[in-house]
Order: sequence, then C-alpha cells, then structure tokens
Amino acid sequence: MQPAASATERYKLFQRAGSTRWQVRFSIRGQGQFKRSLDTDDRREAERKAEAIWYEATYRAKQGLTARTHTFTRVAEEYIAQILREVERAERRADQGKSEPAVIRRYFIGYFDQKPIDAITEADLERYAEWRRTYWTEGPGKLESHIEYERNGRRLRRPLKHAVPSLSRQRGETVVLRGLLRWASRQGYLKTPPEISIRARRAPDNRRPSFEPHEFAKLEATSLNRLADPAMNDGPRQYVKAKNGKRGWRIKRLDDHTRRDRTLLHAYVMIGAFSGLRPTEMYNLTWGDVLGYRAGRGKSVDDRDIRLQVRGKGKSGKAIPQKAAIPWFDTLWMLFERSQGRQPEDTDPVFASETGKRITSVANGFTELLKAAGLERDHRGIKRTPYSLRHFYISEQLANGAEVLDVARNCRTSLAMIDKHYGQVRLERVVDRLRPEWTRA
Repeated sequence: MQPAASATERYKLFQRAGSTRWQVRFSIRGQGQFKRSLDTDDRREAERKAEAIWYEATYRAKQGLTARTHTFTRVAEEYIAQILREVERAERRADQGKSEPAVIRRYFIGYFDQKPIDAITEADLERYAEWRRTYWTEGPGKLESHIEYERNGRRLRRPLKHAVPSLSRQRGETVVLRGLLRWASRQGYLKTPPEISIRARRAPDNRRPSFEPHEFAKLEATSLNRLADPAMNDGPRQYVKAKNGKRGWRIKRLDDHTRRDRTLLHAYVMIGAFSGLRPTEMYNLTWGDVLGYRAGRGKSVDDRDIRLQVRGKGKSGKAIPQKAAIPWFDTLWMLFERSQGRQPEDTDPVFASETGKRITSVANGFTELLKAAGLERDHRGIKRTPYSLRHFYISEQLANGAEVLDVARNCRTSLAMIDKHYGQVRLERVVDRLRPEWTRA
C-alpha cells in the first residue's frame, strides 16, 4: 500500500500493492472509516473523484444521513428482514410476512433495483405507478403463465390473470411502499421520504348505461310508432324530399317481414325491461321455461302470474318478472302461431324467427330503434345495448324501494355487483325516502 496524503488531509489517496488504481480513504465522525476505489490510475483524476466523494459523504453526515449511499435493493431487503422479525414477535400479522416481501421483491425491487434510495423522487414514484399498472399486460409479467408459491411445505402454482391491478390492490401496495420509505428515513438512509402522490387512478365511471324513466317512455313510444307507421296504412304513399330538395321518393309500406321483426323487438324490449333478464337468458328461453303461462292463457293479466326458468352466463335459476311483461309473451305466442300454424311446444324458443328457429341477437334492430328515439348513448356518451334493459329494471327496482338482496337474487347476481354497477340512482328520485315523515316541517 502506498499512501499519498492530500494537501488538505481531508482524505488520503493510496494504491494497493500490485495495483496502479487509486483508492480513497477517510473517516466520518461517528460513522467510522470509508474506503472506495476510484477506478483510475491517473493521480489528477483520482483527486477530483476523491474530492467529490468526500464532499458528498460529509454533506450527508451533516444532514443526519448515513455517509454512504444505499441502493434501494439493499434497504428493501433490510426492511423485509425487519418485517419478518416483527411477525416472529407477533407485532405483525403472519400473512404480512408472506405477502409484503413478495410485493417488495417483485414490484419495488423489480423497478428501483440499484437506484440509491435517497435519489428516488416523486417523479420516479409516478413513473413506477404507471409501470406497475401495466406489469402484467405490457411489462415484465406479460409472458409469465403462472405464479409459484408455498403452502404447508408444498410448492404450488396458480395461473395468472393478465390484467390491470384493482384499485384496492394499488392502494394496498402504496401503503407498503410508503411504510418502506418511512422506515428507511428513520434509519438515516434518506432525509425526507418523497411524497407518494401515486394516487391509484380513480376507477372510471363504470355504471352500465341504463334509461331514466322518461327515456324509457320515449323508447317505448318510438317503438310503438314504428309499428303504426303511417306508411303501413292503405292509401297513397307518403312523398318525402331530401334536405337539399333535389331528390324525392315515396316511402314504401312496411312489409310483413319488417312489421314482424319490429313487433318481436318491441316484445323483447318490454320483457327485458320488466324482468331484468340478461340478453343470453332471454335468447335461451323456451316456452317450457315460462312457468304457469299455459295455465293462465285466456285470463286477464291481473289473474295471471308466471315465473321464468332462466339459463345463461353459467348461471341458472328462477326469475319473477313484473306482470307488465305478461302481455308481451302473448304477443310472441301469437307471432309463433301465425308463422308456424301451430301452438308453441315447450321446447320451442320464446324469441323465434319466422322459421321457428331461435334468434341469437336483436342488437342491430335495437340500435336502429335507439337511433330513431335519439337514445343511442347515455348522458356520459356511453353506447346503450340490449343489456341496458336489465340495468333499467334493476335501477327502477332499487329506486322504488325493493330490497337490494331480493333484487340481487332475482337477477342472479351478487350484492357487490349491484353496489358497483347498479346502486347509483339519482337522489331526486328517492327524495321522499330521504325525507321521512318525522323530519318534515
């Protein structure tokens, strides 16, 4: 070793025996001696580097930090060891000893790695948040097919879901990262933890497009008007002109095929709105699934009742429709009799084509009806679909005081889904429930 004192004696440069590379050595009060290779054999370059290293170390010490910089990985592993000690002392839940180290190693270390922990800024955290959101869809996890884990001493694996993490997961991981940075600050690895403004992105307004009561009334009226189009009547055909006035033509009378399709569509709209069935469940209906229908034929609607045995989306069960749906089953029965020359059998589809085959979609016709009514999109600009009839049914049930649990069971869905997608009803529509009698002046 060949020491060479600097002019200021703040640090010493030296070369190890057999090496031409310069190294620096100095001491910081309370933190001991530091040695570091300068990766150069040029004396002048070595002094320049040594000066910078000494200055940074003394500055950190004056700020109450450790004189040495520490990589994120090193600090994170120390924090994991601390978590495991706290779990062992029952100061943390046992599950935290498994879940938090896994999150820290896969995501935090996976992103920050060898970056000095005290060099992490708010901008770095913001970039990390975006990287994390796309980890399984576009990032490092994109090609992984499963995750391995240990349970009761056995190595197991589970398939991966390549999707954006849920809002609650993003928030939970943010809490873990905040805890790590605060612990690092208490250990002197960084002065002040950067503000984690990784605000997990607010979930988009995913309320499914429905109809307000006045909108559905307009939809119903438009549908009926299309069945009673003046061009259907006998007499001269209506003559219309283009907006530019240069072209004109006479409207053809509504042919029987179009009239039948529009009638079936109107029945579909009314049954969907008054039963809450999913489109697939409606397409799957056979006449044998409309329980109690045959026995009630010929009676008034008030004296009839039906139940629907439904199948679709991997679920099945019974549904209780509103009585307002019953007349539209009569309409579909009539359409079947006219096209097939016989009454439907239990195995025949409720929504049948002119040939008696099951129809599989009314999407195109429904879109044309929405356009005619000016209701193609809701107030957020989201396009309505046949599913919107189900959402209208559920929203109206809730707005009119039906119990959420009852609605969930009748619609074969969960309370969580009801709350997430259908629970929002305009306050003005439940104002009487928000002002019970005892509070009124």
